[in-house]
Amino acid sequence: MSSRTLAPALCLLLAGALMAPPAAAVEVGTLDGKPVTLDVTNTAVVDYRFDNRNDDPRYPTRYVDDEFGEWIDRFNVQLLWWRFQLGVRIDAATYFIVPSVGDAELQRLIATNEVAFGRPALLRELNTRFLNTYYPAKLNLAYNQPGLEVTVGDFYAQLGRGLVFSVRKLDELAIDTTVRGGKVAASREFGPVRLGSTLFGGQMNPLRVDEVSGRRLHGDGSPLFFGFPGRGSVNDLENVEAYADSQGNPVNVTQLGRPSYLEDSVLGGRLEGGTEHVQLALNGAMLFRKSYAREYLDCIARGEDEIQSGSVLITGRCANQYPEFTRNNPARLHDAVRNFGGSISVPSLGGHGDLYVEVVGQQLRDGRLDSTGTPAEDLSGYAVYAAANARGGPLSVSLEGKHYRSFFPLAANIDADPVSGIGFGAPEFSLVNYSQPPTAEPIYIEPIGAPNVCITAGRSRVDYRFDRETAVYAWLGRYISWSELNPENATCDTSKGNQTNAWDYGAGTDLEFERGRSHARVWAGVRHTETAQPYSGFVGGEGDIFYSETYVRYDIVKHLTGPFSLQFQGNHRRRYRPENFVSWWIEGENYTALQWAPNLVGIFGVEYTSQEGCEPGRTEGFCHYFNGGLQWKSTNHETLAEQIFDTVNLFVGQRRGGLRCVSGVCRFFPPLEGVRLELVSRF
Repeated sequence: MSSRTLAPALCLLLAGALMAPPAAAVEVGTLDGKPVTLDVTNTAVVDYRFDNRNDDPRYPTRYVDDEFGEWIDRFNVQLLWWRFQLGVRIDAATYFIVPSVGDAELQRLIATNEVAFGRPALLRELNTRFLNTYYPAKLNLAYNQPGLEVTVGDFYAQLGRGLVFSVRKLDELAIDTTVRGGKVAASREFGPVRLGSTLFGGQMNPLRVDEVSGRRLHGDGSPLFFGFPGRGSVNDLENVEAYADSQGNPVNVTQLGRPSYLEDSVLGGRLEGGTEHVQLALNGAMLFRKSYAREYLDCIARGEDEIQSGSVLITGRCANQYPEFTRNNPARLHDAVRNFGGSISVPSLGGHGDLYVEVVGQQLRDGRLDSTGTPAEDLSGYAVYAAANARGGPLSVSLEGKHYRSFFPLAANIDADPVSGIGFGAPEFSLVNYSQPPTAEPIYIEPIGAPNVCITAGRSRVDYRFDRETAVYAWLGRYISWSELNPENATCDTSKGNQTNAWDYGAGTDLEFERGRSHARVWAGVRHTETAQPYSGFVGGEGDIFYSETYVRYDIVKHLTGPFSLQFQGNHRRRYRPENFVSWWIEGENYTALQWAPNLVGIFGVEYTSQEGCEPGRTEGFCHYFNGGLQWKSTNHETLAEQIFDTVNLFVGQRRGGLRCVSGVCRFFPPLEGVRLELVSRF
């Protein structure tokens, strides 16, 4: 891409972030003899992404995922009085020096046909990226008293272990989804028995701007989301391409805009009761999707999808009025999804353990109409999850198991197709779900396909503590899936052709030294998955290995003197995935940190990978990535400077691309080369 002048804009934005006016004091007065308290938090992120060296003519997206700057700001205000709490969060995204089809380098690529599909693909890819956005992201008013909680606005919610319903914040993956509506939770004790209930409903509210890609999610519009970004101008793709009509006259094509998210609605609740010895609960959630399938098909049948006005051909009129998405996820193919079930929890088994069991059923109804007007077939599934722990002296044992059949996460109604939705879709938001079934896996495992849709699996872990400073542990997992190899196995066909068998095992140690000021936590493991019968559709050739990995992870801290410590964190992996790659590769990272407790940390990182294609055209050798950073944390808030600079994180350098996972939720991050400054202010 062409070079761009960075320094003036970056300095201006940094100054704006660091010189924000101070907010009001914590206590602002009294009302009816009760104090009124104001809490203000502002998180400002300013970054610039240089060329990340991943340009590939086959993927237009890789030409516009770097060389841009952004200022992401989240301004959060909490006003508290008596039993009431009012919360407002304003999100802002401002972009500078962004990619454009007018850039000299992109013009050269277009002229020489070095980018797949040329100018139209690049224009469409930029249509929903790098749009300045300012909106009231989260609003809520809550009333709390003993035994009663009422919330109007945005709130997080989870029923059981997440099988039925779960929306929460995952900062590591840039996910923050809430329900905007109302929630009432009540509880009361009758002697040794405690009863409780929760009822909530509303529309789902995912974040509208993705910090990693600069992509904006456009809703269809709802009274609950006033001030939110809409679908954009219908001329976003004006002059996207030209062709000649039957008389040879040039005709410009304009494709009308459409949203990438149709607001989902939910109604859910929980009834629970029990004693200190056993608790029972019933959970239920119903998800309702907005749909224009019938109207869209009727519009197409009437021939109203395009109209020519002079030398301009306007297309996509039906999708503009009645937006519909391409869907291959069964949960998105149905407009009504019902999850319901119950759980039993035993907090203490004779003082030496605990037990939790949850059983959930799922019904997918009101199937979406296909191009012929035929609705998708109804589907039903179920899930059983159990976890138990036993403790005795220095030994503890944990067991976890799951048995899922045609059980799908509640996927958001988002146009996540990277091909058919190009120009209007939001594939980066494809991982937004409203439920989170437990995985019974180590939290960092990267799932392939959709293994949890149809699976029977279990995992056990044994810990032995020699003393307060020395412990060892080991685990063993067995996973048999019929949807890992074939993610489209919605009906859970358990034939050998769909089956994969995985073993996951490892061991580690947890050591502490110098009265806890130093520690060494090191563990190693193996993940090996085979197909039940040889498979011939892999790049790596015919065989029965589906995936294989060995790894070592560590977190080591050595106290030096006084407030100074040295820390090493790393992860090193040897991987093989013949579905996509011919041979093994290795990848990993090591981060070294010098800590000056409790305020300052300096970090230096090295990452690497030998994966084929880590840079375009590279088939062997290593790609290396180097970075450094500083972290500052204030210890108190007595001065204005300490309030403004509560937390400061600075990153400079490179990171390799790849999946990052948190408890089974994963997203792909492209390679990064740039500078990022995060400032958190608390008043």
